[in-house]
Amino acid sequence: HVDSPKIPCTETFAYCYMDDDTRYWLASDLADNKFQHNADSLLEMTRKQAGKAPGNFITDGLLAYMKSNKKVFGKKTNHVRHIHLAGKRDCDNNNKMERLNGEIRDREKVFRGLKNMDTSLLDGMKVYYNHAKKHGSLGGMTPGFASLIEIDGRNKWKSLIQNSSLYRIATNWGFDSFFVPIS
Repeated sequence: HVDSPKIPCTETFAYCYMDDDTRYWLASDLADNKFQHNADSLLEMTRKQAGKAPGNFITDGLLAYMKSNKKVFGKKTNHVRHIHLAGKRDCDNNNKMERLNGEIRDREKVFRGLKNMDTSLLDGMKVYYNHAKKHGSLGGMTPGFASLIEIDGRNKWKSLIQNSSLYRIATNWGFDSFFVPIS
């Protein structure tokens, strides 16, 4: 799923891509214009993160997606376009992505941090959403766990933050990346 909500009180649009089955937030990009945005970079980030092209590509119908879909994903990916929210019974809808958009807007209202294109707020939200936030629709699992990415420790958010600090120290000393379980 992909969509591009406008961030309130700004001229910024957040482009986000999510896996349909696991709700794993794969990639995001910011742009200052919805209709002139080159979606190639978002779709290339998505393909790299997922390691493959999706079978179905569900969007809100933005023309930029149609142009980039075939170029980046190839002809085997089915592009399903939707202009509005569909009912729950319609299996090919963009409702899951619209839910994530709502979370982004709600969080941004408090942080007021998406006014700059170089903000790391979306990256932090993505890590929290994928690895710390449990989803009722996934049976209480995180999207990361549903994607078979497990974070050790009782407090997932704390483990992620502490390990990111350890990773930064290790890379400064020339060590390869590693992950240390923290309870």
